Amino acid sequence: MNEPIRLSIAATSKRVDIANVISLTFFNNAQLPRQSQLDVAMGWRDSELGGTGPALLIDKKKYDFGFGNPAGLSRMAYLGRGFYKKKISLRAIGVFPTWDRLIFAVSKDTGIESIEDIKKQKYPLRISTRRKGKLQTTLYVIEEILKVYGMTLREIERWGGKVMEAASPGSPDRKDHISSGKANAVFDEGVKSWGSLALDSGMRFLSIDDAVLRKMEKIGFPRATLTRQHYPEMEQDIQTLDFSGWTFFCHADLTSEIAYNMAKAVDLCHLQIPADHFDKRPMTMLEFCRGGEAGQLNIPLHPGAKKYFRERGYL
Repeated sequence: MNEPIRLSIAATSKRVDIANVISLTFFNNAQLPRQSQLDVAMGWRDSELGGTGPALLIDKKKYDFGFGNPAGLSRMAYLGRGFYKKKISLRAIGVFPTWDRLIFAVSKDTGIESIEDIKKQKYPLRISTRRKGKLQTTLYVIEEILKVYGMTLREIERWGGKVMEAASPGSPDRKDHISSGKANAVFDEGVKSWGSLALDSGMRFLSIDDAVLRKMEKIGFPRATLTRQHYPEMEQDIQTLDFSGWTFFCHADLTSEIAYNMAKAVDLCHLQIPADHFDKRPMTMLEFCRGGEAGQLNIPLHPGAKKYFRERGYL
């Protein structure tokens, strides 16, 4: 790098903490030319920097790096499916582990034992889910799953049901929806923040049918198992959608030297980066560049990042 460069990282929520640590490490170790600049753009989850927005911003080259949360979102953008109308030339620096599952929880008192039962019985569920937003990932995926079953949230409302929005999975309004009995169902991710409360309140977690999971996999979202090892209160293991991982990505056109140095920066500071494993263990560089239970690596690594990881023996 001989000419001054200007780089930028788009981040929201907890990704801001990661972006700040990485950017400082990159700036101090990449030997940038004088006059170079590295910016971190911080936004809210419902801004264009969050949800489905970052991949679009990278495609337009408004920013150089962004985060896809969950990892399935990056895959969807890479394939040009679902929310994305064309393929986006994303490449990964790696994936930060953050364990999560998308869960459909329904009160046992309803007699509902499967997602299909909701449609068959036209049951008027009172559902606690996420706040609407143009770039909201969670609601998009929930609606896509319900669509395969032949229903929508609006249709459930027409049956006499109600949809209550929560600001986030673990927000006070979500806890109130469950504890007060206002909601007899929760459709959401972030299950670590509300799952135990829902189970203790008499809800059961419903499996997603294999045919539905296959359709979701085609658009980019992988399946995952939630077991009684995770939640002993569950009646049985279930199949659901993996909502794990924060893919750290860039455009395929980014120079290999910059991608190499960004991978190096992550390696140098990875012990300072908060991981979100179910069992609270710290992240490792092996899972960052290969993927794992808390985040699948489902788009190609940038060649520059791959070169660094191979030199270090991680790949």
